[in-house]
Amino acid sequence: MKPLFLATFALLAMPALTQTVATPVRRTIHVPWEFRQANTETWKPTKVPVSIHTALLQNGMIEDPFYRDNEEKLQWIEREDWEFQCSFDVEEAVLQRKHVELVLKGLDTYAQVYLNDSLILETDNMFRIWSVDAKKWLKPTGNKLHIYFESPIKKAEPAWKNLGYELPGGIRTMTRKAQFHYGWDWGPRFVGCGIMKAPELLAWDDVLFENVFVTTQSIEKDKARMVAYFRYRSDVAAPVTVIMQYNKIKSLEDRKLEIGVHEDSVTWEVPNPKLWWCNGLGEPNLYDFNISIKRGVTTIEKTDVRMGIRTIALVTEKDASGESFYFKLNGVPVFAKGANYIPQDIFQDRVTPAQYKNLLDDVAASNMNMLRVWGGGIYEDDLFYQLCDARGIMVWQDFMYACAMYPGNGKFLKSSAQEAFEQIERLRQHPCMALWCGNNENNEAWHNWGWQMQFNEAQRVQVWRDYQILFNDLLPTYVANYGGGIPYWESSPKYGRRNAKSTSEGDSHFWGVWIDEEPIDAYNKKVPRFMSEYGFQSFPEWRTILGFTQPEDRLLDSKVMLIHQKFPRGNALLAEYLKRDFRPVGTFEDFVYMSQVMQAEAIRTGIEAHRRNKPYCMGTLYWQFNDVWPVASWSSRDYYGRWKALQYYAREAYKPVAALPVLDDDILKVFGVSDLNEETRVTVQVRAFSFDGKALSDVTQPDTPIGSDSSRMIWQGYLKTVLNRNKEENTVVEIILKSAEGNLLNRRLFYLTPPRKLTLPRTRVSLKVEQANEGYLIRLESEKLAKNVLIGTEAEGFFEDNYFDMLPGERKTVLFKTNRIIDDPQSAFTVKSMVDTFDK
Repeated sequence: MKPLFLATFALLAMPALTQTVATPVRRTIHVPWEFRQANTETWKPTKVPVSIHTALLQNGMIEDPFYRDNEEKLQWIEREDWEFQCSFDVEEAVLQRKHVELVLKGLDTYAQVYLNDSLILETDNMFRIWSVDAKKWLKPTGNKLHIYFESPIKKAEPAWKNLGYELPGGIRTMTRKAQFHYGWDWGPRFVGCGIMKAPELLAWDDVLFENVFVTTQSIEKDKARMVAYFRYRSDVAAPVTVIMQYNKIKSLEDRKLEIGVHEDSVTWEVPNPKLWWCNGLGEPNLYDFNISIKRGVTTIEKTDVRMGIRTIALVTEKDASGESFYFKLNGVPVFAKGANYIPQDIFQDRVTPAQYKNLLDDVAASNMNMLRVWGGGIYEDDLFYQLCDARGIMVWQDFMYACAMYPGNGKFLKSSAQEAFEQIERLRQHPCMALWCGNNENNEAWHNWGWQMQFNEAQRVQVWRDYQILFNDLLPTYVANYGGGIPYWESSPKYGRRNAKSTSEGDSHFWGVWIDEEPIDAYNKKVPRFMSEYGFQSFPEWRTILGFTQPEDRLLDSKVMLIHQKFPRGNALLAEYLKRDFRPVGTFEDFVYMSQVMQAEAIRTGIEAHRRNKPYCMGTLYWQFNDVWPVASWSSRDYYGRWKALQYYAREAYKPVAALPVLDDDILKVFGVSDLNEETRVTVQVRAFSFDGKALSDVTQPDTPIGSDSSRMIWQGYLKTVLNRNKEENTVVEIILKSAEGNLLNRRLFYLTPPRKLTLPRTRVSLKVEQANEGYLIRLESEKLAKNVLIGTEAEGFFEDNYFDMLPGERKTVLFKTNRIIDDPQSAFTVKSMVDTFDK
């Protein structure tokens, strides 16, 4: 009987050795939360993601932080501690796994994490991913997760006081937290705390992929050789098969797992690869690969990877003019067209997937191919980069250091190193990633902003040494070792604008226009190799202003408007530039309108100068694309996603083929620029009109070549001939480019004198409205020239065009996209042009 018992036992036991071992399980903890101010009794409900300000707002405990002067009234929040907690259950199947990890992302910032009353984690970096093996603390039901946030200000004060000197940038430099939370020249100060991502449980048994990175070893016309590098954790030493699958293509390689953390790789080929291209150069083709590990016939780990097959390089080579700065995508030089991007809300927890999609749709629709993710904000959500991948938007990614000098002690550097490692690994898979940049303006500021004067010699040596360790040693080393071939740039800009080399080497931040009060025409004279930052302010749309003000606030220098203007001289500069180039206006609402027109005209001048000087200049990224709250700023798209005049102008100025007119003494020159990879032959038409509709000249030049990826002068004429000896202040020149097939490629209206000198005629723009499938068609007509026609409405929607000019007798139809029914469409829309704003 005994041998039979043993045999029976063996038979019963054998299935346990061959039974299916499940792949790792990931569970997001989606449950109600509650919060309270530390050391108080009452808990209030909330939900994650959450920041303390939004939690307080949702519970009626504070007023809208954006309304009027409420920012001032809410500064007490930053010096308090706050607590969040939730209760959750765990499936028995999850608890049965060998490992159950609690993964926390986006803890902002100094947090003590308790699980069932046990302290399991302390955090000090908002940009880190934190993971704890929590199995021993978990139970099937009623798990209590309690997170205690310390005030980031009070937490940093001891280290700040003990530093021995004050670092430029202030106390924010001590904390690895979004730097813009502490206030910027376009944003409010709300130094809070919160949970930006719902916690996750990660349960696994034998093996876990820690990271999988798919890239190319080589690319040929008929094939691409791919490699998947993977890092795994294993509890077992066992033979396995690693499988890669894409559509019907499958590659299998035998491997042996080793106990511990190890790295390995597998290779395969993709036939006839379709490359990833940026917006305007081709399709942003993406591939979906599945990587799995099998032990026998059982899959024990698997993951999906989406990637694009492409190469990216930053070319900085000495030449006769200095040193180049441009990107090569798949071996092709790319002229970068785009803007600088900041977070979409001061409270990141409020940014929805729909907002990400709408923003990136606007980027692509504006003919942009690059965004610079600025270093004082955040490493963006995965969705942001996924959308950039799908739309062909290259990303210049700053590390999160801006306008400051940072400490160099071991604790800070260790935290910075781990932050860099995690973010580089997270983002390297995205084909949109074009550059890692160490910081925003730190180098320029140290050498040009007078910062060194506040230190003695020993302190200067120490502060600069700390800078070099972080930005010239640690970060470039991590990018080189883990970045997957993405280039690194130490600091943007390479030189300050007062350095003569700033226009001949590296990238440039040119603030001669605006901060230094240089004329807008300076953009035509100071053209760098790559303009990574330049800007001009404007107010947001009038509807946006109505949302955060009372009638008595709607004055240029009211307290509320000044709180929503963070640049110290902002309103004064707007008034000064208006005085120089435009006529006085009658009302504050008209001033708001004219500020947008000024901004659009200024930045278009810069864009055209940069594109005209291609290939000497190979990029133009204006400051800035978006806002974190309703404010007067440099943005082209306000906090609510409403397009300013600049966004419409930029869409036209960034067209793949464009006419770029410029006046050179008494000669009108028209440059043709093309970003396409093949020669374009165009018909050039140059016509001049008086403002009352008289045709002065009309010249057509057919079959004019514009070389691939180039800019050249395609037409010129004496101004007096073009204008037929009429006065410049009473004429406009229309330049049209058409393709060989007769399709309109670009239309540009060009004025020969500043708007202040234009003798704009009084005119009435007629408006007729009719319903259409996507909203409402607005039909416009003007007998005389109407400059910068603005259509307005209180209804929510999007005008497909606005702030445009209409030639005498021109008819134009604009679609207003909306899903709402307007009761009285004809009276729901208003129209005005520049002449209507003149102070009578």
